[in-house]
Parts: sequence; structure tokens; C-alpha cells
Amino acid sequence: MKKRFILLLIFISIILTGCVSVQEMSLEEVINTGTDRKISVYNKYRKGYKYNLPKGLDVVDSTEYNEIIMSKNYKYYLYVDAVSYYNKVIETYEISDESYVSRQISYEDKYGYLEINDLDKDKYFIEIMYNYAKIEVIVKKEDINVVVANSLSILASVDFNNNVLKALLDEETSQFKEFEFNIFETTSTTESSYLQAVDGDVYDDTNEVHDSDLIN
Repeated sequence: MKKRFILLLIFISIILTGCVSVQEMSLEEVINTGTDRKISVYNKYRKGYKYNLPKGLDVVDSTEYNEIIMSKNYKYYLYVDAVSYYNKVIETYEISDESYVSRQISYEDKYGYLEINDLDKDKYFIEIMYNYAKIEVIVKKEDINVVVANSLSILASVDFNNNVLKALLDEETSQFKEFEFNIFETTSTTESSYLQAVDGDVYDDTNEVHDSDLIN
């Protein structure tokens, strides 16, 4: 009887944990949960790498190392820096006191940063780099947690193929230069090409409803 009671408590605990909304979590909890994920399923395959795209997101444009991913209301710009990964480039992220959020991210052998800057009209510019890939997206304040969760779900899942990358670097160096993008730079250090591209865009006022498959 006691054993059954314990099993019931464990089951209830699992159910309650699974129902936790990403929006109800602290940003720290979102980051810790996202970086601690173990990825075993992939649905996007590119030259030299693969990754898993969460449900509710779709790739609308792809140039192999740069991709545009859409949710219901937001446009995510993904940059994959295969060259920096292959050469094991490591640069230290400096915390910005002027940013709304500025922090380093690290888990086991992966590292990166999250920087969020306040734009006008209740818009926030998110830059999140992790695992040699970076996502930039403009969101409303109430959707920051969901977008960070989605972004980390993508970035943490990026898995590089060393053999393919070696062949590409030997034979297609010019191709990498075409998609050259410094994922270590933020708006604190340089003007974002993404911000220039979306300058003047108007976003849907409807709330972001996708809660990510980060917690299921």
C-alpha cells in the first residue's frame, strides 16, 4: 500500500511538472531547462550540421548556414558558425550593464550568451548565442520566455559533422565567406544587420500562443 502511495505521488509530481508553463518560469529556469536537454531526434539536415526544430516553428528561408524561422507572430534569424566551431574559436562575452538582460550561458562543453535590449514600443531585441549558433528575434516583453525557450531548443540541438565540415572547408572556403557572420558580436559592439533588415516592420499584436515543446 505504501509503495502504491509513493508511486502515485511520483506520478502526480510528473504531471504537475509537465504542466508548468514556460511563461510562468523565471528566465533562469528557462535557460537551465533548455541547456540541460538531451537531443536524440533531428528533423533538419544541412551541410555539415543538423538540428531539431520544435513544433509550431517552420523554416521559411534557408541558405544552409543562415535560416529564417517563423512562429505564429515572430521571425527568428538563425546563424550557424561552422567555421568557428571547426576551429574551436572561443571568445569571452562581456556582460553589458546597459542591456535589459545580459548573461553568459554555459553547460558542460557548450557555452554562449543571452543579451536582450529594450527597443521602442514595447519591443525587445533578443540575441542568444549557444553551441556555435546564434538566433536574433524581436519580441514583446510577455513573450520573452517562450522565444528564449524556442531559441535554446534549436541552438542546443545543433549537431556538427566534423568529417563533412573538413571537406567543406577544404573545398568550399568561398561559400563560408559568403555567409560570414560573427556570432560573438552583439548590438553592444556593432550594429545588427538583422535590425537594419527589419527596421520599420510591424508585428502582430496577437499574443504568442506557442509554448514550445521544451517542457512536455
